[in-house]
Amino acid sequence: MTITKSGRAFEARGALLSALFGGIAVFAQPATAQPTIAQPASQAIEEISVNAQKREASLTDTPVSVSVVGSAWVSDSNMTALDDLADAVPGLTVFSDFLYNSTVTLRGVGSYSRNVGFDERVGIYLDGIYLGPSYGLNQNLLDLAQIEVLRGPQGTYFGRNAVAGAINLKSQRPGDDPAVKARARYGSHDTLTLQGLVALPLNDAWAVSLSAGLQKRDGLVKNAETGDMLGNKNREALRAQLRFSPGNGFEAYLSLDRHEARERALVGDPLSDTFGAAPDTFAPAYGTVMFNTAPHQSLVAQGMGLDLSWTLANGATVRSLTGVRSTDAAMVNDTDYSPIDLLHVDYAEEYSHVSQELRYGSGADSRFRYMVGVSYLDQKATTDRHARAGAAGYLLGMAEGADLTNAGQVDTSAWGLFASADYDMTDQLTLSAGLRWSHDKKSVDWAVDTSAGPAFALATGRLKDSRADEDLSPTVSLSYRLSGASNLFLRYAEGYKSGGYNLDYVNAGVFPDGLAFDKESARSYEAGVKGMAFEGALWLSATAFWVDYSDFQVNQFRDLGEGRTALVIANAASVRTKGFELEINAKPLKGLDVRAWGAVLDGTYRSFTNGGIGGSDVSGNRLDAPRFEAGFKADYSRPITDTLSALVHVSFSHADGYYVTPDNIKAQPLAAGGTVPFGYLGARDMLAAKLGLAGEAGWHIALYGENLLDDRSVASSLRDFFGTISQIRREGRTYGVELSLDF
Repeated sequence: MTITKSGRAFEARGALLSALFGGIAVFAQPATAQPTIAQPASQAIEEISVNAQKREASLTDTPVSVSVVGSAWVSDSNMTALDDLADAVPGLTVFSDFLYNSTVTLRGVGSYSRNVGFDERVGIYLDGIYLGPSYGLNQNLLDLAQIEVLRGPQGTYFGRNAVAGAINLKSQRPGDDPAVKARARYGSHDTLTLQGLVALPLNDAWAVSLSAGLQKRDGLVKNAETGDMLGNKNREALRAQLRFSPGNGFEAYLSLDRHEARERALVGDPLSDTFGAAPDTFAPAYGTVMFNTAPHQSLVAQGMGLDLSWTLANGATVRSLTGVRSTDAAMVNDTDYSPIDLLHVDYAEEYSHVSQELRYGSGADSRFRYMVGVSYLDQKATTDRHARAGAAGYLLGMAEGADLTNAGQVDTSAWGLFASADYDMTDQLTLSAGLRWSHDKKSVDWAVDTSAGPAFALATGRLKDSRADEDLSPTVSLSYRLSGASNLFLRYAEGYKSGGYNLDYVNAGVFPDGLAFDKESARSYEAGVKGMAFEGALWLSATAFWVDYSDFQVNQFRDLGEGRTALVIANAASVRTKGFELEINAKPLKGLDVRAWGAVLDGTYRSFTNGGIGGSDVSGNRLDAPRFEAGFKADYSRPITDTLSALVHVSFSHADGYYVTPDNIKAQPLAAGGTVPFGYLGARDMLAAKLGLAGEAGWHIALYGENLLDDRSVASSLRDFFGTISQIRREGRTYGVELSLDF
């Protein structure tokens, strides 16, 4: 019998579902009925604490779908930055090679930071403090204790920026013991990664730490016109932490950080000519381009976080979280993707914000526990964009040096009042509920001037406007303790994403009345089981979910009459995502740690009229996320002498291919005949390994390999302003050596 690729995928999904329900069956047994497996104390899996509900609680007792990647996982694997998480967390997709298209999605829903009037759907936080737009994806992972990825709407606890989920980075704070960590890696394409951390207690009350990171890599695509290699990496990070703990129930924690990137950006390697009419003839082979304008990008993101906490005599806590952040991003790109000096863009964005959260929580040693809080965000975002004609601008009806501009500012103020409570109805049954009231106001002062290029029929004028959104986001969950170390939970939650403005080069037919869009909302239903089994030798989390998004903010073709259409951001769609997620951690042998994960996702546009090319109805089409993904990692350490141990790391992840446009197409027809690939990212299979020696003093040296299957599948598929079709492929097989110190 022949098994097709789709048949294998079906079998894999069936195996995942079987494992999910099998896990529930294991936990549902009384503790005395489970097989007894004697485990050494060192083999028991430690319980993890998370802050998914704005307070410390065990992962097992938290009725939310949460993936946790700890510092040991980061160091054992080849992770260096936040975007490496995508291969380790089910349901998470990340793209950050090109900063202006940094994209984070959870369960098929996300957005990117290309427009100052459009908010993200997955919030990123550092120790509970909002970091801002997804430019923050280059966060250094060295001084983090763990990363918590919360899937599904998190409106009650995190507000408007978490309609699809939230990522909370939890710091390894300086403590009472000194610590030194360092890692150096060198490999293919002159890849160099340096990371270092020094933490010192100054006295009984004060402790400090300083960490730094550097990432460099040669470019992978040659610009034959200038000789530059595009797509390189050049990123630096610096972070300082200060902790004051006088021992009277008060603790203060201050964090300062700065991240920089200066790179020769590769937006895409063109497959078509400038206007998408014929195949590219200047540099048709992938890996070589011919751009007369040298693309580049830069980023400076910096900020401060202040965490003040008081533990009162009655066990209650008061906590204040203050954040101050700024982000400056800039990009230059050859918009015609050719050696012809036709048109190039020069974009700059600046974000700055101050955030404040204050909350009071009751003591944990009672059947009824509660928390109340207030939050505030004051954000300013400015944009300054130019599209400048070159010497061949006359082909577009533009004089050389003619400038199409759009620039302005969006001010956002966001207030939130939230409260939550947990009540132990019995020793096994806990009811939890929460509610957040939010009020967001946006004021815009923005101007666009495209009069120098009348052939484009783009808008010219000024928009001064303001809009406000209010929302109530409830959460209700029911948890039932199945055994001493496992829980079954049901959860209902809502979230929202505030409305905004499409502040970009827009069609004259939609200016100014077609720029604003309203808020979108989400309703989520989850059922899951999580916890320990087999006397702590196995930890499992299995979750089934169903999320409905209404008034979904998305690009839509709007009919302007007389055969004209315009692309606008509108509340044009309703979306549904449903599926299953499974995570397992086991320690079957001494020195062996095994993790496995998988996810099945059915994400569709339930209703999306006028969403496809030419305004076609694409209702029922799929979202841009894989249907099935799975992976595993295994870390094994074994002593070979009294002072040396051998270490082995192997990890593998698979994700199905998926469409990246609502049209769900895999190729774009060309006016000259034929097609070029567009709109579909093929399945990826990523295999990594590390083999080395470790000394009892805290050092190790290892050889590593990434993408060992040499998967060069397409990582990004893009159609730009003139209709140019381009793509970016994954970096191929790489090798290197790693030296690490930890003492």
